[in-house]
Amino acid sequence: MSLDVTLRGNNGVAINADSTYNGEQVVVKGIATTNYTQSDFTLDSFQRLRTSEPRIQFEASFSAQTPATASSVWEATAVASGTVALTGNLFGSILGTTTSANSGYWIQAYNHVRYAPGISTLFRGTFCFNTLLSGLTSRYGMFTDQGSFPSTAGDGVFIEAAGSTISFVVRSMAAGAGSEVRTSQASWNLDKMDGTGASGVNLVWTNTQHVVIEYQWLGVGTIRFGFETGALGTIWAHQVNAVNTATTSWSRTGSLPVRAECFTTTTQAAPGTFTIINCTVIQEGDVADLRGWRYFSSNSGGTVRLGGTALGLYPVMSLRAVSTNDLTKRTRFIPVSLSVTLAVVATGATSVQVALLTFPTPNTGATFAVQPTGSGTTVDIAATATTAVTGTAIASWIIPNVVGTYTFDLSAMTDNQNVSGYNAAGSVSITGSSVMTLAVGPMTGTASAGATVAATINWKEIV
Repeated sequence: MSLDVTLRGNNGVAINADSTYNGEQVVVKGIATTNYTQSDFTLDSFQRLRTSEPRIQFEASFSAQTPATASSVWEATAVASGTVALTGNLFGSILGTTTSANSGYWIQAYNHVRYAPGISTLFRGTFCFNTLLSGLTSRYGMFTDQGSFPSTAGDGVFIEAAGSTISFVVRSMAAGAGSEVRTSQASWNLDKMDGTGASGVNLVWTNTQHVVIEYQWLGVGTIRFGFETGALGTIWAHQVNAVNTATTSWSRTGSLPVRAECFTTTTQAAPGTFTIINCTVIQEGDVADLRGWRYFSSNSGGTVRLGGTALGLYPVMSLRAVSTNDLTKRTRFIPVSLSVTLAVVATGATSVQVALLTFPTPNTGATFAVQPTGSGTTVDIAATATTAVTGTAIASWIIPNVVGTYTFDLSAMTDNQNVSGYNAAGSVSITGSSVMTLAVGPMTGTASAGATVAATINWKEIV
């Protein structure tokens, strides 16, 4: 319907303006209005105004140390003598190849950022493709490669430079074998970013860039790719609509890791390089309160464990994701509390150390055979307790060498990191990144008899 509206200024004088009422808003000709759209980044991928407090779920800077050095965060692998090194003035890390074909380097975070239904996931990554060489491919985004590198076996989204061709890629194993939908710059459907689009921005690919990838999942959500441009903010370049377009979801999961890779497909005149600078994964709100966390507990069994006599740590029990398939192997489990009972003290030791380890080795004799009903986590209580283990301690304590039960609150463990990771192929092992081990042993002195120990771990998890 139409309304006659008289607008008056502060002086009471009528403002001559036509107006239309459409049931939602009054639009006055000649008067500026505010419009919220996805094209200017004011709406997230679920069409909600960005008023929530973004939560960083993962972040990494590649300037302080290489991904290979940050071994508890990144799985980093050289292929056929590929290299990684810090930039000369420490602003990033350079993934490098040799001049041979099939040479390269890749990194993948152990942490898979857990997707929360109904909440946008936003990846930001800064990088430089450096020199675009024929036969050189560089990739950056949130995706996996579970085949023989490089393969299409995996899921996720990324930007790619293959020679001089820049593309956005959606990778999926939802239909079985790995497949990719690759859209080159010339076919981007929102802004080609070559100076001809609505923004007028022309990206120079040998300069540093800031890619932005946002996705719904829910199996069939929308994916948007774009770039931070500085003065013009984020410009969306391409959008993939996965609703009402296919018979499967666009990937098997929305829980994905950050990954970067650089490799050659042909012999090169000079080595190829790809510089990664920084990355972050942000979700639009605090997802921890929305999680369907499940709670489980297990103990070290009916027989107390006999610890070793030398200084060191000896395994009492271990957790890892169950080995059903590569998605359940990505179960996130976070210890909530644990208790250790010294049934018999270690003779000759003055104190005892307790530690929660990742990357435990050798875990001799470990057999993951205990699985609480409904849990995605399995437990080992069989590792040889008289063989010391080493690993990365994520929590440790010193307790007196006195008979008793000692309880530890682990509620400070963060929800936004995988406490125990898994390798890029999605496999789990007796030792390594996929295992978290509770170990106990003499802290000082040399014991003529090790302590006998029992333990319990309580944890929460989400598949």
